[in-house]
Amino acid sequence: MIAVIKQRLQVYGTPYRSCVDCARTILLREGWRAFYYSFGTQLVLNIPYQSLHFVVYEFTQDLVNHDREYRPMTHVFSGGVAGAVAAGLTTPFDVCKTLLNTQESSAVSKQGEQVHGIVPAARAIYRLRGFVGFFSGTTARVVFQIPSTAVAWVVYEFFKFVLTKEWRRTEHSHSYQHATPPPLIVASVPSAQD
Repeated sequence: MIAVIKQRLQVYGTPYRSCVDCARTILLREGWRAFYYSFGTQLVLNIPYQSLHFVVYEFTQDLVNHDREYRPMTHVFSGGVAGAVAAGLTTPFDVCKTLLNTQESSAVSKQGEQVHGIVPAARAIYRLRGFVGFFSGTTARVVFQIPSTAVAWVVYEFFKFVLTKEWRRTEHSHSYQHATPPPLIVASVPSAQD
């Protein structure tokens, strides 16, 4: 829902004055379903994006940090590369999602009606711009994702490192607390009677 409002506010020449105005207008003109036009596309986008993101991150870590130690610069590098590759390859889904959320007037007028679903969105994009249209905004998307994913991975790896270290410390001290105490050795002191 928020993505729909955000994207409609970002369209050049948007008629909306605020988020509330945009939401109200969409609800009155198109109904509540308009907020979910791109829900299926979002799922179709997220599955390959996240899959590529993790695979590329792990692959890059194998190349630059094969012993998997905590090294922030390798996590930043691998995270940035993973975000760039995943963003670049999944841009066609993002372009479809954007069209579904914005209902761009040139696409809607060519269709003759609003665009619903990933297949009609893909057809509309192809008719308007050809194959190249599926990669509109790739550079901007990649440039946006690089720092975002780099920061996300370095923060994840930092907390993983700290929590693992703490867990090991706690587990180590915990094992001493519950271990069987060593047997007491009592030395016999000779008594005066001996």
